[in-house]
Amino acid sequence: MSDSDFDDQPSRGGRNGPGLFLVLTIVVAIITAVFVAQNRDQIEIKFLFFDFSSRIWTAIAIAIGLGILLDRLVLGWWRRARKRKNDE
Repeated sequence: MSDSDFDDQPSRGGRNGPGLFLVLTIVVAIITAVFVAQNRDQIEIKFLFFDFSSRIWTAIAIAIGLGILLDRLVLGWWRRARKRKNDE
């Protein structure tokens, strides 16, 4: 077999190497690992009638998750209300 037997396909954008998404994923994973390693202290959490002990990073992750959920719920409600208004 010679080199001409292979179909050389140019990479997307003419670039070689890892894509931007892969690099950003690795950077975010490293930042997350550093954040978790630096925030391992225990804290006391009091919410309504719940009292429990948790790690700082766990409490922050739960707060972020609840924020994302609240954002999705509000945006869904907003879109439905706008769609109903446009349908009238």
